Amino acid sequence: MELKLALGQINPKTGDICGNVDKILEYADRAAQMGCHLIAFPEMAVPGYCLDEKLMMNQRFLRENRQAVMERIVPASRKITIIAGFLDFDTARRGPDESWIRYNAAAVCQNGACVRVVHKTLLPNYRYFEDKRYFAPGVPAAPFELELGNRRFKVGVEICEDLWDENYPVKPTQELAQMGSRLIILINASPYVCASPGRLDSKYFRRRELAREQARRHSIPVAYVNTVGVGDNGKNVIPFDGSSFTVDSGGRTIQRCRQFQEELGVAALRIEDGSGDPVADPPFHREAEMYQALCMGVRDYYQKLGIFTGILQSLSGGIDSALGTCIAVDAMGKEKVATLGMPSRYNSDATQDIARTVARNLDIEYTVVPIQPIVDGILESYRSAFGDFRQRVSVENIQARVRGILLMARSNDRNELLLSNGNETEIATGYSTLYGDMCGGLSVIGDLSKLDVYALARHVNHLHGREIIPGGAFSITPSAELSPGQVDPFDYLVVSPLIGEFIEQRRTRQELVGMFQQRALDYALFPPDSQGRSIYDRYDVDSFASLVRKTYTQLTRSVYKRLQGPPIIVISERAFGFDLRETLLNFWD
Repeated sequence: MELKLALGQINPKTGDICGNVDKILEYADRAAQMGCHLIAFPEMAVPGYCLDEKLMMNQRFLRENRQAVMERIVPASRKITIIAGFLDFDTARRGPDESWIRYNAAAVCQNGACVRVVHKTLLPNYRYFEDKRYFAPGVPAAPFELELGNRRFKVGVEICEDLWDENYPVKPTQELAQMGSRLIILINASPYVCASPGRLDSKYFRRRELAREQARRHSIPVAYVNTVGVGDNGKNVIPFDGSSFTVDSGGRTIQRCRQFQEELGVAALRIEDGSGDPVADPPFHREAEMYQALCMGVRDYYQKLGIFTGILQSLSGGIDSALGTCIAVDAMGKEKVATLGMPSRYNSDATQDIARTVARNLDIEYTVVPIQPIVDGILESYRSAFGDFRQRVSVENIQARVRGILLMARSNDRNELLLSNGNETEIATGYSTLYGDMCGGLSVIGDLSKLDVYALARHVNHLHGREIIPGGAFSITPSAELSPGQVDPFDYLVVSPLIGEFIEQRRTRQELVGMFQQRALDYALFPPDSQGRSIYDRYDVDSFASLVRKTYTQLTRSVYKRLQGPPIIVISERAFGFDLRETLLNFWD
């Protein structure tokens, strides 16, 4: 006998209980018409996943979220069994802050009744996951019985972290297996994380390998439904990639949903042995996946804000703004994107030509506003009041801040979302101007190293089948062009991966120097230069140790800038913002 299982990979909106339930019912009806017996929806599908404290503590919101389950989803379960994530609560118990005890929960609705409420057992407390702050832990709930013709069999339900039990004493999957489950339904809100350079280790592959391992260990099929779209925590915009899948009892993938878009996925399981017909994974391309994540991040954030009428970009002729503009256009369409070129006397003909070429290739609005007269007026006013400038950087930053003023003026006047194009390496080292190039409502490439900026820019040209970003953007020496002969003061081939090692891998200065001495640095992360020379050819221990020390000092001294920057789209293992909690005052050397 065959079980037809549906996964509702939907894009819920934070706090939109009515709209989210409408979508749940629409997908459930479609699955029922396709002859499916059961449909599962993501974690917190009813209230939305990224909830703030105002909603978590709001008693009316809690009641309406549970009421929506009981009054709208439960009646719809007469046609198909529905599993959906929601917020459960206990009015008889109070937490330390006197609010009701809350649970991250799944409702199992069947035959017009709520037959089981499952509470999340394992509560993560890392990165931007704060389940322990808001929820009480549950215990593995007994499986429910699913009717299939004249037969009944047990189905266990888990919520996200419950499958990732390696570092927990409680093993929910094992307990469900011991209680006789013949199928595990796992509902999730699992964010996208890109693969490391040269590796096949994006978040999807890690999820799937874990599900395969659990399926084989217990001889139970596992259906994994994940949310799609973006949420946020105030300082990070968090993309969820979907990529829902089902593996059979032998660990073979028998169904997979697409990435970064809503989809109704359907899998067929033979319940006698939990097997199904395997499907092949589509080809993996790291940069293509990252680019899709950023495009979805811009598009979904823009649409969910619902307050802007277009996108605004600064287009300088550098590789960062070229990539940011391409992401905006591929996310929103060329009609929605406008760009400004704002040259001073220091901007070269080469970079201005690159900017014009990118705008022409994308067929987008491009307006040139020379800023030198404005800068000269400010310099004159300052000198008449205070005398000559004491630091050259102060004069340089005036140019960046004039550009910020013009961009914000246009953003305000035309109601356009201004995108910031600072990359992770610049943000980490403080190589940016507060209230200048850091202006914006969303940091598009703030979680991309400078090396990944180049990699994704090459992907843009491959994606379009022609040269959108001209070759000069790749070969020109990076420069802020704020003073004569200025170039970026970094060996990006080393500094960019060092930032990743500090932030994502949490390595110490001493550890990195030791790895250099042992020649243990990852060649995929520290690539050779244009002449084929490795990091060991270009540095000795002393010069490398000096660079590590300098980079770490820049990293710690620029926190005050980062905390005032726009929210960053997160695609790495660890990003600036509320993912990586930093303090302004830190005297540890």
